[in-house]
Amino acid sequence: LTPPKGPASEDAAEEAMRRLHAGVVKQSLEEATEDLQNCGMNFNLEAAGQSYHLSLDGYSQHLGTLLLQTMDSLLDTGFKSAAFSRAHRSLLDDLSDTSRRAPYEMALDALGAVTTKGTFSREEVLASLKQVNETHLHSYLAALRAGGFRAQLLVLGNVGKAAATQLAGKAAGSLVLGGGAAQQPAGQLLSALQARKAQVWVASRPVELRMRNPIPGDLNHVTLSMYQYGVTDVGERVRMLLLGKMIENPVYQTLRTKDQLGYIVFGFVTEHSGVLELRVLVQGSKESPDRVDVDIDEVIDKFGSSLRNMSHTAFVGWKASIRSALNHKDQNMGQEADRYWSQISSDGHCFNRKELALQYLDSLDGPEAVAQTFEKLRHGHKKVSVKMFGAGLPTKPKPSALQVPAAKGDVALFLLNAADSSEKRRLVASTDTYYPTDTICRIAA
Repeated sequence: LTPPKGPASEDAAEEAMRRLHAGVVKQSLEEATEDLQNCGMNFNLEAAGQSYHLSLDGYSQHLGTLLLQTMDSLLDTGFKSAAFSRAHRSLLDDLSDTSRRAPYEMALDALGAVTTKGTFSREEVLASLKQVNETHLHSYLAALRAGGFRAQLLVLGNVGKAAATQLAGKAAGSLVLGGGAAQQPAGQLLSALQARKAQVWVASRPVELRMRNPIPGDLNHVTLSMYQYGVTDVGERVRMLLLGKMIENPVYQTLRTKDQLGYIVFGFVTEHSGVLELRVLVQGSKESPDRVDVDIDEVIDKFGSSLRNMSHTAFVGWKASIRSALNHKDQNMGQEADRYWSQISSDGHCFNRKELALQYLDSLDGPEAVAQTFEKLRHGHKKVSVKMFGAGLPTKPKPSALQVPAAKGDVALFLLNAADSSEKRRLVASTDTYYPTDTICRIAA
């Protein structure tokens, strides 16, 4: 369920409200759905990005009842003060207690806050939440009802097409009529063009975020290097998947086993709101993030050399590994739902991506195309770094760190001192460009 586009989507207070609202609804439904939960029915509502994500599971004959209860409660402005207080306190505790999460997880969140439109840091959401009272939530709900939603639905399991269509009708009817006993008309159902959508900022120059480890007294540093590739066709996606598989072991063996820079070390390719990225992450206290960042670049450069000299036999082995991953069957209904939902929620609808990927994989004879993809990734100045400094180490950079070495083109770093909105506006003002959100469901010529 996604609200409409608008200025509110660029405000951390909106995200705080959305998270709080989801908590209030769950608190309100705790007692109301007790009988259904005792019968094996389950539900979960959470603020996911700029949307609400509602999931239900259990016996098909009761799904309609549980769906209506949760949908009605979502738009009901008549919540109880006790539910508000419990949800508010729970969310405050969760955001305030930094020890509940690992430093590297918070570094990943900071990266998302800096590079994603409409996403905000934990600190900003917490500050906004502290200012919220019941009156604010009532006003938020009134605006939410009037604005309408873009609704997307997936029904999976022992439910036929007619029954699934009926469930969709019930959800749409609840959104239009509004929640609560009064059932007063609410907003409209929105199209995909009217609804919000996450967009990733295009890094046209190296960017570095320097921040303090928010866990008091924690000596651990985190160095997170992200290299943007962009929105890909299926062929480019396969080449990036190969890169991700190939680089895992060199990153771990060098930075973790040989150099012992940290006990948490990852090298991987991931998709971020439709944009493929190579990420290398190190958490540990042995070396400063500035030193580890250099080590990461050295590992990646060395990997590039080995890729260009890879034997045909080794490349065939990597192809087999990717083929096995692509052919991996869903182990349960949850995995099947995730696979379909990723295409629905993103509006990609590329349900034949696996077949296209296998077709392209079979056409690759050697590592040359993958090496070309690596060169584009490595030398496009699309690196964004998050350097999180543990207790006792200053975050201020040395003057010599303000430029990328000449071998990379003498491109000046853009330094960020926080993952907050003011720093983000300064960054975006330098290059106000975002990647498109369209999915390319084909193999480019």
